[in-house]
Amino acid sequence: MNPLGDILAALALPLAAVQACVMLVDEAVLHRRRGLGVWEARGHVLDSLVFAAALAPAALLSPTRGAAILLASLAVASSLLATKDEWIHAHECAPAEHWVHALLFVLHPCVLIALGALWSRGEGRLLRAALPALALGYAFYQWAYWLAGRRARPDAEAVDNAFYDELGALWHEGDAHAVALLRAETPVRLAYVRSVFAREGVKPGARVLDVGCGGGLLSLPLAADGYRVKGVDRSEPSLAAARARVAPGAAAEFAVGDALDLRESPGAYDAVLIMDLLEHLEDPARAVAQAARALKPGGVLLFHTFNRTPLSWLLAVKGIGLVTTDGPHNVHVYRLLVKPAELAAAGRAAGLEARDWTGIRPVLGRAFVWSLRHRRVHPDFAFVLTRSTAVGYLGYFVKAA
Repeated sequence: MNPLGDILAALALPLAAVQACVMLVDEAVLHRRRGLGVWEARGHVLDSLVFAAALAPAALLSPTRGAAILLASLAVASSLLATKDEWIHAHECAPAEHWVHALLFVLHPCVLIALGALWSRGEGRLLRAALPALALGYAFYQWAYWLAGRRARPDAEAVDNAFYDELGALWHEGDAHAVALLRAETPVRLAYVRSVFAREGVKPGARVLDVGCGGGLLSLPLAADGYRVKGVDRSEPSLAAARARVAPGAAAEFAVGDALDLRESPGAYDAVLIMDLLEHLEDPARAVAQAARALKPGGVLLFHTFNRTPLSWLLAVKGIGLVTTDGPHNVHVYRLLVKPAELAAAGRAAGLEARDWTGIRPVLGRAFVWSLRHRRVHPDFAFVLTRSTAVGYLGYFVKAA
């Protein structure tokens, strides 16, 4: 006799019924009230499919040791996977929905444990067969309603470019805002720019246009190197932060400008930078064409942006919130990320020849782990160049002579 097993087996049906009721409230009331983004809708379908897989051993297999290990492994995987969307829920859900999710996170493993107890006794065959079938049916409904029915709204439909107006001194100090990651990335990007300038013969004294310069993270050190730099940006407060840090004697000026409508004279610059810019624009190809027009023949156009891949969605779109506590939810928007092939096509259309494509990623060391734990950017948080362009990537074009 196993009293605990008897209790768990007896609770299988009541727990499954309660779980179904709570899921009905979550789906039919709360989800429809706020709407789901495409990625969240896809994630929910995946949750249901994995849950069905975790339920399946109890329906299809005899309760052997190997089958029990399989069921337990799938149960753990399903219970953990169900929590993955809390990074999205933290920004989108009302307190009532958070409470409903907490109930579901408790009920999910309880149902699987109770079902396992029922299975080990060879009881409840109808329930054990019905639950995976119901989970599969629910997954089909979620796909049909939210995805095939196109009721899921685009995730973070517009990128938030307005928050740059509020940064002020945070452009150059502080560790809790998302811009601190951009600042941590600056040394490796600056080193790359300097190496390209040396390779292509862009010497101090040359004219450099930094489009989307923000607080001058690249413009200021390049001006200190002796280049004649002009930074343009749509955010006047960001430009003010840059002007306040121009080194004495440095040739740097900053003016309001639009990457999609540059008012610079054709062929006026030896080099143009479009760093951390293209993924913030609805028409990145137009920005490339505008930058190319401002270049002299033989001039170089350097870029940094993010690839549109699932890994970029995880790290560059959602991952920012894992490392910092401050900043907007939609610093980056997945649909606006730029594939290298798309950028190469934009360059060709603008009369540019691609010369280099180089990946960039964070260094996965102690500073990275510390930043994840404390949700602040450690002073030693760093980035490194890599062969893979699966997330962020740098490169440059040369304008035809």
